[in-house]
Amino acid sequence: EGLAFHQIELLKKLATLNDTNGSHCNVKVLLVHPSSLLRIQWEQTAPQETLGYPPKKQEIDMLQAGDSLVTSWLRGTQEAQMLLASQGLTPIHMVTEENEKEKKPATLLKSLQQTIADGICSTENVYLQDESVRIHRCHDLSRQAEVLHDALLHSFQHHKDLAPHDVLIVSPRISELAPHLEAVFSRKLTGKSHDIELPLVIADRGIREVSAGAELLVALLKLVGSRCSVEDMLAVATHHLVRGYYDIDDNTLEVWKRCIERTRIRWGIDGPRRKRDGLDQPELAAHTWWQGLERMLLGILLPDGTPEVVLGGVVPLTGVDTSDIESLAPLLSIVRVIDAFDRLVTNTHSVLDWCNHIEQALIQLVGDDTDELEVAIDELEQLRRCSTETRVPYHDIKTILITTLTAAVGHQPLRTGAITATSMIPLRAVPFRVICVAGFDEDVAESSANDSDDLVERQQLLGDSDPRINVRRSFLDCILSARNQLIITCTGMSVSTNVSLPLITPLAEFVDFVGRHGVPLQSRNGEEYSDVEVFHPRHACSHKNFQIHGIRPDIVWSHDQKALHVAKVLGATPQPVRPRSTLPPPRTLLELTSLAAFMHDPLWPFVRETLAINPWRNDDVEIPATLPLALSQSEQRELRDNYIYRFLNSDQSKEFEKIWTQSVQADGDVPIWGFGEAAIQEITAFTEAVVQQTNKDGLSLMNRQAEMVRVEVNNVQISGTLQISKDDSTSLIFLSPGAKTTAQFQRPKYLALGQLLLAMAAGIPITRACVYSQHEKWSPNAVDAKGKPRKVVMVREVTLDTSINSQTAKNLLGTLCDLYQQAAASAYSSFGKAAAEFLTDQNKSKKTFSSFVSHKSFEKSLEVVVYGRGPVFENVFLDHERHKKFFKPYVDLTYFKPRTNIYSPE
Repeated sequence: EGLAFHQIELLKKLATLNDTNGSHCNVKVLLVHPSSLLRIQWEQTAPQETLGYPPKKQEIDMLQAGDSLVTSWLRGTQEAQMLLASQGLTPIHMVTEENEKEKKPATLLKSLQQTIADGICSTENVYLQDESVRIHRCHDLSRQAEVLHDALLHSFQHHKDLAPHDVLIVSPRISELAPHLEAVFSRKLTGKSHDIELPLVIADRGIREVSAGAELLVALLKLVGSRCSVEDMLAVATHHLVRGYYDIDDNTLEVWKRCIERTRIRWGIDGPRRKRDGLDQPELAAHTWWQGLERMLLGILLPDGTPEVVLGGVVPLTGVDTSDIESLAPLLSIVRVIDAFDRLVTNTHSVLDWCNHIEQALIQLVGDDTDELEVAIDELEQLRRCSTETRVPYHDIKTILITTLTAAVGHQPLRTGAITATSMIPLRAVPFRVICVAGFDEDVAESSANDSDDLVERQQLLGDSDPRINVRRSFLDCILSARNQLIITCTGMSVSTNVSLPLITPLAEFVDFVGRHGVPLQSRNGEEYSDVEVFHPRHACSHKNFQIHGIRPDIVWSHDQKALHVAKVLGATPQPVRPRSTLPPPRTLLELTSLAAFMHDPLWPFVRETLAINPWRNDDVEIPATLPLALSQSEQRELRDNYIYRFLNSDQSKEFEKIWTQSVQADGDVPIWGFGEAAIQEITAFTEAVVQQTNKDGLSLMNRQAEMVRVEVNNVQISGTLQISKDDSTSLIFLSPGAKTTAQFQRPKYLALGQLLLAMAAGIPITRACVYSQHEKWSPNAVDAKGKPRKVVMVREVTLDTSINSQTAKNLLGTLCDLYQQAAASAYSSFGKAAAEFLTDQNKSKKTFSSFVSHKSFEKSLEVVVYGRGPVFENVFLDHERHKKFFKPYVDLTYFKPRTNIYSPE
């Protein structure tokens, strides 16, 4: 890396200081110059002296003598030399002894090193077919770790006196690579006489990474004084030390997450403390931790009922009972500890007092009988030793401790007695017999986009740091420090397509550099690559890893016995397996809701019942530390259904609407500051309108009778509850507010059909099912093109064809039950209309299949659960006869007359 101007100025200042004897300090700086010949050449182009300020950075002279890679990669060294000259400083150079230089390199690595030292690639350099330099192309970081492990085992076999401390692994992505290295290098391999395990030490580790107590302390310091988001609070509350002290199991965590989600906690311990973050609304307690906890506790103590504001303006949470108090008690205790600590941050205290408060909070969270806090307490103790009575703010203590605990502990001694893995530090010719550069890919050499207003970037001066130059110089140091072997691993293969990927620019430049030393090209899949590049298969259990010449000439690459066993199993001739029935036990009882779900989607029985998979996915989206100003579709649906249920069971007065509105505003169920007014108005207006519409139709929602009906067909009991109108005993009433569109109406339509068939089979004189839903184009105050208010409620009437009688209904239900049993045993996927079209026109079916898979709704379908994100038409419908045999009756039995809701099976 280059020498910066401010570093030179600092050294000058140090040299002017006087020691205890009154004489000037003697400051000596040791700089390593990789090439003495280039140094002499650059001395001839030294800039004029500009004492006190650095000269502008000049473009590198591409015509200067020397290898293009060496001169460009040593740009930082050249700038440091020029900068010293501009400040009137003339370094003293130690000349390398002649006997230390090899006239005829014995390996490719030695040849590269001589070119760097001389600055020019000698015409005498010829490619020596040795293993001193190799670039291993892998598919990802984990595979790089496995390949590196095998490469080092070969190195230990080739270099008989090689010891672990002679090996160094450097990586610009050491934090990502370290877990993979530890997992791979911890494996014990069985040798001829003893087990083999390569010792490994990760050098660049912060205190937090090696101490659980320090990790907890960092999380605590970040939480206290912050917005107290759900993520930050749970980072402390669910830390394994805290969980162990409070005996918190997974069931307890599930209760926490459920209650936190239902109380919609977002940020802030309480209302008044939000002022620290700019929200001066002390009376606004919605979405705070204390309001959420109070709602949970009141919900346990009080019986469920209509939500309304009670003690202290809190609305009790429904759906919790006394059994949850054991789970919520630890959360309450943890928040109390955080609350007490958080109240201190608004005032200043001495460093000693701060350390005492922090230590007390830690002990309250994990107890005082654990050794895990030793490192954290030691850090606090060190801070106490240098404390004074000066009062300081919490931010200063927090910054000092977090910086200390998260920073790397300094580059540990590279001679650890084991194989050392470290970051891409400047080695400055520190010798190692084998150096491995791992994870040299992706964005390690890319520069980020700079702000156009950045004056430093607009006017570059000598000594200004350049990440692109620094990473190349660090890589050059690795080349110079290696004595016997240089091993490079990178992500050079695509995981998805298995094609080779372009190397990053520094590595591609290095490949060109070795090419100028006589390294030939090899051909692979029509492309040409350097002979130093090695291509590895995707998996460690690939057969190539265990074949002579599979990866490298004359050797078997892999040493992993377990991977060999897997490879043998994968390559063995499949043994005939005696077929056995995969049919689940025949169902003797079938709920009508399940049958309706099957008629809507034939995959439902296989996914939901046989596999017992819930396709609802929430990808654990982080809860934002902001006040919600809008409701999601699921939140508004839950709020609407809850209101309708309670409204129909109340006196339906304006007073009830007022109490409900106050409660959902107080507990944060709707957005604050008027952002939730539209949602409240839509819910209450639709409820009032649907009640009026059903009354007008003579099918009052309050006069419904739930009748349990059970019919036996083909030895299967079909059970369901019919919602029969007391005003019209021939009508069923369905309330499905969300069935606004035709697609949303499909599920309620098949449920209504199921109930009609069940009623007909049972001999109950039901002739129609009325489905009430919110009109698609309606919203409060919406008007049509003529200025008239839009219709609020949409009524759809589902009926059976007049030819269907009681016996016909039984036969239809029996056939549907048989198909249900088949669908429960094996996956039958409709892929929209593709399965139905497959019966008559396979080309059209294939187009429909492609459209369905490419649509965004495919991600939420049951098909993606069974076939993944890349299903193939030919694989899905591989067994033509099997699919036709199932879907022909299925399509016939789920048929409605076009553009009507009249069920007319063909």
